[in-house]
Amino acid sequence: MQRKTIIALALASLLTFPCAVSAANGGFQGPQGGMGGFQGPTSAADADTVAKALKCWDDAPVTLTGNIVERLAGSDDKYMFRDATGQVMVDIDEDLFIGRTVTPQTKVRLYGKVDKEIMEPTKIDVKRLEIIQ
Repeated sequence: MQRKTIIALALASLLTFPCAVSAANGGFQGPQGGMGGFQGPTSAADADTVAKALKCWDDAPVTLTGNIVERLAGSDDKYMFRDATGQVMVDIDEDLFIGRTVTPQTKVRLYGKVDKEIMEPTKIDVKRLEIIQ
């Protein structure tokens, strides 16, 4: 019985040690001194233009602002997106439109990740679509 107790205490101390170190270093202190999340600036994306996105690695997060200029023939979810720096194919699932109408004149912000496949053009896998007013 003592052996199980010692093992349990050792395991508990190992599991709580990282939290204690983080709190001591100010990493997880909330506004009331309790455990909380990060408080400070956040880097939202590795690329914020088409030109930068095309140079990024696979799965790099991107936030692009511009226009969806056309739907690609034969596809329900592939479009051509354009900003001031260039254009790129984007993959947008229909449910991300949430019933909203988007035209080539509608300015949008797309949040997603770079999708690089061998022998295929780079595209952006869109996770969220925001209409800019």
